[in-house]
Amino acid sequence: MLSVDTARAASRAARAALADLPQVHVITDSVRRALAAQSVAADVAVLDPPRSGAGREVIELLADARVQRVVHIGCEAASFARDIGLYRGHGYTVERLRVFDAFPLTHHVECVALLTR
Repeated sequence: MLSVDTARAASRAARAALADLPQVHVITDSVRRALAAQSVAADVAVLDPPRSGAGREVIELLADARVQRVVHIGCEAASFARDIGLYRGHGYTVERLRVFDAFPLTHHVECVALLTR
């Protein structure tokens, strides 16, 4: 299992929380660079990208790595919709979609999609 985060503090916390799980490798880097540098052999990827979304390059890298299932979390509707379209262009379909009103009385929602191919 590979955990990637750009925030050093988040990576430090992940290492501490997952210290008893030697199969988990924590990397502080961008997902794009980590995927490009690593030979990824994963059946499932879980992405929680920034508001700007995962973007074309990350989604292409996941598709090229033949990841079969992606759990994609999005906090900004426009970038989430764009990313879903990019996944569809690589043969993924939305199996499930949930929207969470995590911030009541605002327009902000969290979207979680399960994509498969």
